[in-house]
Amino acid sequence: MSREFHCPSCDKKLFTYEERTRKYGSLLKECKKCGAQYLDPRYYELAIDGIPEDEFGVGRYSLAILIGAFFGWRGIRTANIYMYTGADPVRWLLPISFILISFIVVIAGLYEIFTIATGLKRKKMERLYEESKARMKDSGYIYTLQKHGYMIPEEYNL
Repeated sequence: MSREFHCPSCDKKLFTYEERTRKYGSLLKECKKCGAQYLDPRYYELAIDGIPEDEFGVGRYSLAILIGAFFGWRGIRTANIYMYTGADPVRWLLPISFILISFIVVIAGLYEIFTIATGLKRKKMERLYEESKARMKDSGYIYTLQKHGYMIPEEYNL
């Protein structure tokens, strides 16, 4: 489900986001219109929230590969039908689009599975975790998070 996020000070629409979207990094962002700081709901502070283990599951990427392969098959099948019926060139856009989209989805799924299998994704998440721990050593950052109502664990409290 998509949600809109507005600046808490000036009410300017800042972005639309999906609730299941995850980004990692500093939660604190600044409104470009009024300069007010706000907590970005798309971001997670790994030192507090931990590294989500579902980032390392291959199930969703395998599903993406299957869906991509289906679209590719459908594109090839449609192209074969058009080849025998002598369809006009504009109608070729549909099967070509299916084939291109399937290629992109399959390659992206294979890339993600490769990064998980080789440990590259875990290394990246550990690097982001270390960056998060370094941010949590900054008392000004912790104070600002608390000021905005973010719950800070005891180990990082001032």
